[in-house]
Parts: sequence; structure tokens; C-alpha cells
Amino acid sequence: MYHTENPLGSDMPIIVWSPANGRGFDLDGLTRYLADSKDRLSTQLDEHGGVLLRGFDCVRSSDDYQKVLDVVAPDLMDYVGGTSPRKVVNGRIMTATEIPGTYSIPLHQEMSYTDNSPDRISFFCERPATEGGETTIGDMRAITRNMDAAVRDRFEAHGGVQLCRNLPLPDRVDARPGVPKTWHEVFATKDRSEAEKVAEKSGWRFEWMEDGSMQLWQEVRPTTRLHPRSGDEVWFNQVHIFSPASALKWAREDGRTEAADRLARALEEAPQLLDHMRYGDGTEIEEADVLHIYDVLTANARPVKWQAGDVLILDNILVAHGRRKFAGDRSVLTALIQHAH
Repeated sequence: MYHTENPLGSDMPIIVWSPANGRGFDLDGLTRYLADSKDRLSTQLDEHGGVLLRGFDCVRSSDDYQKVLDVVAPDLMDYVGGTSPRKVVNGRIMTATEIPGTYSIPLHQEMSYTDNSPDRISFFCERPATEGGETTIGDMRAITRNMDAAVRDRFEAHGGVQLCRNLPLPDRVDARPGVPKTWHEVFATKDRSEAEKVAEKSGWRFEWMEDGSMQLWQEVRPTTRLHPRSGDEVWFNQVHIFSPASALKWAREDGRTEAADRLARALEEAPQLLDHMRYGDGTEIEEADVLHIYDVLTANARPVKWQAGDVLILDNILVAHGRRKFAGDRSVLTALIQHAH
């Protein structure tokens, strides 16, 4: 096995573990190796932010991926409260997202809008896209340094950020711009009282709207997060994804003209039905500040071109991830890792 820091480029916050000299590994051999290397894996994740397992032909299916995870990440978490449409594939292994290939996905840290975000996130490439579909990653230490200090100070002065979401009924999803999730999906139930219990337990405020949708105010979050072992304090929120101003820019950059037009109309006619973010004290965030953050993240996105069988493990604080647009039958799975040991 060799480990090399920068096989994908000097500015990539990950290292690659591959079999040395083309040596073949069967799945049992790989899991034994990973079990023996857990401490080194954790150290390198804390230092670099990501490890890519590449060239192991024995990892072919979600079952194989599960066996790798059983060794390196035994504490997987579910996705209750998450915002991306996903399908469960096997236990707590899910599709990375059901967002169509006509969309890119901006850099973000998984579930950074909630107190219950994973410590790490893993991806497995079952089939790369025919064209495009790279997963993008970004070094949050560098990104935080590149942000305008005055912008960061304004977020701090206003007590962080809070996500407000409108969660429609299934028969109303198509009427919403973007790719909204129904409250049935978010709370894994069709029962209003059960959804209310989950929201209350999570400390979220909610209101039922006349159209059957739920208006949900999630917890107020600080804008940065301190890494528990490295001591780095980095930007940790998704204000650039959920703010309509940046969502509009994102749609236009993707070439999703119709979606951009729908979003622009919704902003004028029914802004309350759009997801948005406010400062923690409830005041509105300046569009210019949101767009600055979006631009810094976009400028720092680095592509990882998938190979079948790749397993990528990222520290969810130190490294953000996203996706480029794609064509073809792309299959990338994901798992959320709760406790980093």
C-alpha cells in the first residue's frame, strides 16, 4: 500500500491510499488492512481532511461498501431532517442525492444547518458518469481564510444563522422552484403529530400553512465550527445554498434558465414559500454578503474524477463537498458517520 499526499493536485485536501505495485486485495484482505490502519486513517483525516481509497477492485457493490464501512465507520447515522432528496439503498447507505444531473451542487458541509451534523461523510462510486459528475471538494481552512473578514464579522455580530424551510405535500412539490423535500420525506412519516414530535424534540419551531405545507424554523447555528482535534475554526453553514439570491445565481450558472425564471417569479409573488436563511437574531442577510460567500466557495472547488470502486472519506468540518453537472447513469452512494474515533 502506498500513500501519497497530492496525486490529484497540490491544492487538494485529500490523500490517496492505493495498492502498491498493482497488488490485488480481496475484500477480506482490504478490511483487515483497514482495521489495522484505523488510527493512521483517523490521523490523516484530521491532518489532511480526506482519504480516497482507489484501485481496490474488490469493492464493487453497496454490500462491499458496507463491509468497508463496518471497519472504518461503525457508527452511521440516518438522514432525518436532511434537505437533499435521497433514497436508502442498504441499511444506512443512501444515494448521494437524487438531484438531477442538470444541476451542479455547490460546496457544502453535510447538514451544517443542524446541531446533529455528521463528523465525517463517505462516498462510494459504483458507476461514474458518462460525462462530468465529478465530486468537488474544498479545503475549508483555506476557504475561511479567503473570506472577507468584515462579512464574517457581520454574521458573528448577528448571532449566527437560522434556516427556514417550507416543506410541501407530495402533490405540491412540482409547483415549487428548485428541488424541495416534502415534510413526509424530512420526518420519515405521513403523520402530522409524529412530524411535530420530531420537530419539537429537535428544538425546531414550525407552523402548518393553509396549503398543507409545514413552515419549519430550524435551530440557530453559529457560522463557524471548531474542529475537536485539529483546533481549526472554519466556516460551517449553508447560507450560500438556501439564500434565494445565491440560488438564483446558481441556477443561472448551471444554465437552468426556466428554473431561474421560476425562482425570480416566486421571490416576487410568494417569497414565504421559498427556503431562506436569516441571521440568528432574525434580521435579513445582505445579498452582497451571501454572494461573496458563494463566490469564494465556488472559486475553491476542486474536482475529483471518479473511478468505479473508489471510496472517499471526508472530515465533514475541514472539507466541503459538492458535484458537477453530469450525463449518463452515475451511481454514487453515501453514508454519514456520526462519531469520529
